[in-house]
Amino acid sequence: MNRKIFSLFVALSVLCGICASAQIVTTIPEVLQENSQGVVLYYHADSPLGNNGLKDYTGDDVYAHIGVTTATGDWEHTVANWDVDLPKCKLSRVDANTYALNIGDIRTFFEVGASETVSRLCMVFRNSGGSRQGKAAGDKDIFVDVHQAGLALNFECSAPSVVTKATRVELKAGTTMAADIKISVNGSVIASKTGVSTLSASYDISSEGAYEFKATATADGKAIDEVYSVSWVGASPEREYPGGVPVQGAVDNADGTVTFCFAAPGKTSVTIVPSWDDYKVRSENTMFYQDYNGHRYFWIKSPKLADATDYIYYYLVDGTYSVGDPYAKLVLDPYSDKWLAGDGLGYEGMPEYPAEVEGNVMLAVWRRDMNKYEWSAFEIPSHDRLYIYELLLRDFTGTEGKSLGNGTLAAAMEKIPYIKSLGVNAVELMPIMEFNGNNSWGYNTNFYMAPDKAYGSPKEYKDFIDECHRNGLAVILDIVFNQTDGLAPWYQMYPASSNPFYNATSPHGWSVLNDLDPGYALVEQHYKDVLQYWLREYNVDGFRFDLVKGLGDNGSYGSGTDGFNQSRVDRMKRLHAAIREVKPDAIHINELLGDNREENANAEDEQIGWHNLEYNSGQFVMGWDENNKGVSEFYAPNAGRTFCSVSYAESHDEERLGYKIKTYGSEDVKNGRVRARRLAALGAWMALTPGPKMIWQFQELGNDQTTKKGSDNDTSPKRVNWNAVNNEINKHILASYRAAGALRAANETMFGEDASFKCSWSASLASPRTLCVEKDGKAIVAFFNPSTKAAQDVTVSGVALDVSNAELIYACEGFANPSLSGSGGALRLNVPANSFAIYATKGLSGIDDAVADGSNVSVVGGVGEIIVNGTDAVPAVYDMSGRRVPYAGLSAGIYVVLVDGRSYKVAVR
Repeated sequence: MNRKIFSLFVALSVLCGICASAQIVTTIPEVLQENSQGVVLYYHADSPLGNNGLKDYTGDDVYAHIGVTTATGDWEHTVANWDVDLPKCKLSRVDANTYALNIGDIRTFFEVGASETVSRLCMVFRNSGGSRQGKAAGDKDIFVDVHQAGLALNFECSAPSVVTKATRVELKAGTTMAADIKISVNGSVIASKTGVSTLSASYDISSEGAYEFKATATADGKAIDEVYSVSWVGASPEREYPGGVPVQGAVDNADGTVTFCFAAPGKTSVTIVPSWDDYKVRSENTMFYQDYNGHRYFWIKSPKLADATDYIYYYLVDGTYSVGDPYAKLVLDPYSDKWLAGDGLGYEGMPEYPAEVEGNVMLAVWRRDMNKYEWSAFEIPSHDRLYIYELLLRDFTGTEGKSLGNGTLAAAMEKIPYIKSLGVNAVELMPIMEFNGNNSWGYNTNFYMAPDKAYGSPKEYKDFIDECHRNGLAVILDIVFNQTDGLAPWYQMYPASSNPFYNATSPHGWSVLNDLDPGYALVEQHYKDVLQYWLREYNVDGFRFDLVKGLGDNGSYGSGTDGFNQSRVDRMKRLHAAIREVKPDAIHINELLGDNREENANAEDEQIGWHNLEYNSGQFVMGWDENNKGVSEFYAPNAGRTFCSVSYAESHDEERLGYKIKTYGSEDVKNGRVRARRLAALGAWMALTPGPKMIWQFQELGNDQTTKKGSDNDTSPKRVNWNAVNNEINKHILASYRAAGALRAANETMFGEDASFKCSWSASLASPRTLCVEKDGKAIVAFFNPSTKAAQDVTVSGVALDVSNAELIYACEGFANPSLSGSGGALRLNVPANSFAIYATKGLSGIDDAVADGSNVSVVGGVGEIIVNGTDAVPAVYDMSGRRVPYAGLSAGIYVVLVDGRSYKVAVR
């Protein structure tokens, strides 16, 4: 026979076999071995076992994203990154829905070393760009077994592992040499032949139950077998949830059983697949359903479950979709968890993804003692005096000098004294709920009730929160209700065009990832359950709601995304009410960035606004004239907003001021020390203005790493640079933040809504500025010279401060020996260019500078030093981060001195 004709005949024979068996991928040779040559893969886009992602696709740009399984795990030796159209991975079309990929030699194609063993091929097919993807049913990865040399058996079954109706199953066994082959079902032989290399059989599944199809091959005294299991899962029977009102999630019962409940509108069958049944799909685990308030819920009661044991499970929906529990309190991720340990993330004792579960299913973990914790007492700060430190756990700590994104809760706990030293009274964590991958800002949430394991264990989250409380810091969670990523259970369960939980097309102008429909009752109920869970179980103190513009009803955007939206106002009020049910004084912050009418409507419900002053702040530090009211708008009423708005100069969404001044600043301000003075001045102005304020992590150090890629956010890991604390330039910015923060912390009542505030301001940098806060006859006055050119007198009048009762709190680096003059509330200070100084009524700083009662010891802060008289003992001096420092050669700031068994707080100028 002509070789070409013979090859064509073999290919056509394989294709005919494929059509009969309905496999997604078939191969030449039919049984793959590590030493097979001339390997060809055939992808059948119309296979009933596939997801039809590329069915009837007419383009000629189909590629394989392909790798192998070795002892290390799946997807090793991946040939190319997902978004790379590598020519060797491009498939050729055979017919309308069949494509071929030439592999040749497996080890050569995948560059697998001789010491490694390949057990299967892993693959997903896609068009260029990935808008169309061919996978197994349920959007799972496709796997093809690879056998070792010698006798090998390949067993194909046309049925998926779960069926929901009577099904004819086509079975085919193939071997690499002549053998005695038999096929059995639940132990009964239905076909057998001797001395053959293939055997086929058919079987009709006609009733509910579990079916074990087994092929056995024997040759040269060696017997091997392969098993394929199929379960017929019937429709869920109707039965009322205990008590009549379905409660989603896992409810621990008094008798040791657990009731699991899951909303799945429009579905007919849900089965729980749990670890206590070895992850087998069993008909006895088919859940009951109840239709309640127009929605369908599925539920089941487990057997008695032991204490201190991790129970792992997932839901099988309509025999097709394998999904995690949207109410899971901990999640196992087959895609990302395996990389945690290698990246220095995760935690000791973390549950491992079970080898028995195939198909990359997101798994839920239930454990009876997971949420037990003894909390310390804590009082949430008054909302109008909030001073927040925003941090991303990923980049806050980690390997010094590297951009690895390996920050952890354990490392962040060690930095709590540092955070406290800034005078803040709250920490805002960027999203910590289970997100896609291990390296993220967290705005791609998949499971809202599960803390992401990349940063640590559930207990470590609680330890961090409790330690913050012990240090007087509230903990606010950034939460993302607008969208989820693609591994969210309800997203995976429905076609995009008919998903009741999601919008196929976002109705607003800020579409991100997969747009949830907040107007769907089950979605809003989930929002409320999530909020109350974190308040109760993790004792958090409130939330910052991301992208509130996306939380309006679908039909509410007639005036545009940015226009006033009553449905948003109503929804945020309902969410606030749910929060108050658990903690009446909890913090509720909206990142709306909308018009003042809607911001102020939310404020009527005691919600807090989000006030971006990055542009105004940038103009100030860069040495450019300002417009509008510039940095005077840190006082929110000056911007036409209600008092309770979190005003900030930097956030994760804004460019770093340190980068802006270095890159775009006027030539007069680019010098390192001048740059530091202007950044320090901006920090002082912000901190000393009454009302809620926020620092974005390392803003207080003048961080100058850009956060942008063009106009988009750069979410990649940033360099860890704690050494900046001791940098000759950066430490002066930090000292300013600490001095202003300490003054704010010591006098919180002066920064609330009932304090008196006034400032002098001009759009021109040539004009000096003053800031004055007064309450109960006490005053804080700051003098600023924003001019980049020359010193000038800065004056203020009508203030409750006189030279005789004024105390210098802080003068910026380079401003030596400031001399305040004037009387009767009219004060004058000559301030160098780019400089500032802060004065206050004596005693407001909380500084001792006095002789201790019953002692001759006096401790006084001087210029760059601490002066101790009346004792020969060597003092121990600590900065506000708790670090011991010398008592001379000090930067300006606040210090704690221990001497002769007494402690003193002093200010160094």
